[in-house]
Amino acid sequence: MAAFTVALVVPLLPGACQRQSAARDGVPARDGAPDSAGAAAKVPPTLPEDPEAGRRSHQQWEAHLKFEERERQLGYDRRKMKEHRALLGVLLAARKRYDAARTPAAVATLSARTPALLEEAHRRITAIDHWGVNSRLLPDYQALLRALSDTYPAAVTAALKGDRQPLKEARADMDHRLASMREWLKAAAESEDE
Repeated sequence: MAAFTVALVVPLLPGACQRQSAARDGVPARDGAPDSAGAAAKVPPTLPEDPEAGRRSHQQWEAHLKFEERERQLGYDRRKMKEHRALLGVLLAARKRYDAARTPAAVATLSARTPALLEEAHRRITAIDHWGVNSRLLPDYQALLRALSDTYPAAVTAALKGDRQPLKEARADMDHRLASMREWLKAAAESEDE
């Protein structure tokens, strides 16, 4: 057994001696691993951090991500253009019916149909964006639905009773939102596929 142990150790001794000798000289050992003293001496100095450059880089990355998200949403809404136009048609027709009402009773009758309008609109919104994360127009649709189910009929009723200011404000708000939506849809129609 002793002869066997010596036979295993003897071939290892020359390699161990070479590594020890190389380590003393600061030369990498034969297996490619440098010794600890030589490695510490050869580490390059670290560069000083530039917080302003880091901030600019972060801003550029955020701007890039924002641009990419905008392009993704434009492409998505372009592919759903037919559905957007149909839904806007439904909502504009509801507004037109309120504007055509000549008595508070007529407004109340139209308001009674609001649940059916909301159901149809939500069905169409789901067809546009089932997960609710792709179309940029979803918050606008929700705001229009709230207006048509509450604010707009109340403003029309107030106007029929002599107070036209709430209707002016409701129309201005709705017109502003619709103009923004049309602008987005125009940009979507003009966008290109990736």
